[in-house]
Amino acid sequence: MSKLAVSIFRPAGAAKGAVEIIHGMSEHRKRYDDFARFLCENGYAVYTFDLPGHGENEGLRGWFGEKDGWDYVLYSAAEVMKTAKSENPGIPFILFGHSMGTIVARCLLQEYDSELDGLVLTGAPNYQPAVKAGIALGKVLKMTKGARGHSAVMDQAVTGNFNKAVKDPKTPYDWISYNTENIQKYVDDPQCGFPFTIQGYIDELTGLERLHDSSKYRCTKKGLPVLFAAGKDDPCIGGEAGFADSIATLTKAGYTDIDSKLYDGMRHEILNETDHMRVYEDILNWIRQKV
Repeated sequence: MSKLAVSIFRPAGAAKGAVEIIHGMSEHRKRYDDFARFLCENGYAVYTFDLPGHGENEGLRGWFGEKDGWDYVLYSAAEVMKTAKSENPGIPFILFGHSMGTIVARCLLQEYDSELDGLVLTGAPNYQPAVKAGIALGKVLKMTKGARGHSAVMDQAVTGNFNKAVKDPKTPYDWISYNTENIQKYVDDPQCGFPFTIQGYIDELTGLERLHDSSKYRCTKKGLPVLFAAGKDDPCIGGEAGFADSIATLTKAGYTDIDSKLYDGMRHEILNETDHMRVYEDILNWIRQKV
């Protein structure tokens, strides 16, 4: 595996727990520095990293590999988990995922739940039956444009409809936040907002299809504490029905300790809204109480 760009935040004293943060699609680990420092100041060792095809990693943006790309993404996240756990033995390990990072985290859960002591999922995309059609479309487009090629049709199919939830949007990314300062930072960041390759989209949708299959979860730890949190106005979660369906998949898989919270007046990036400190505190308090 090529070397991943990783940041580690170590608390001044003995760590109360270790947290791995998995970022979302078309962004990077450094957007979580503020949240990581907050957790660190409260006694947690925090590990952030750039997913393959993202951030400071070498290679093509939005590309995971010629074949088995999604498995490579999972492998990279599992390697960071192993490092975090080996460097912090005997204390709780919490996996945190945002957006596409929750797809990674939920697929990891299927195989590694025995390694986790807590799971936090923010802005979790909900499964939709159209996923199968999206994968099929990607395979057709790949035949003419190539696996590393790009397709405006795929861009639209995967994320293009999210901004329709926003009245009079000023940018293509208004759906991520009510906080205009956050949106502008995203727009100005050359490591954000890039389109995936056709194969990258196929791999991501493969992960979304996989996480919806409740039979794939080994569920060796039924009482594992899980938190779903999202903005009520986040188009990525599929509304309250989609949010409930994401929770139902894990319930069906056998998990019995699932908490959820929807925040009024927030969109996709609840960690970057103007009132983000409330979210920070809620997540910290949940970890303290549950883990």
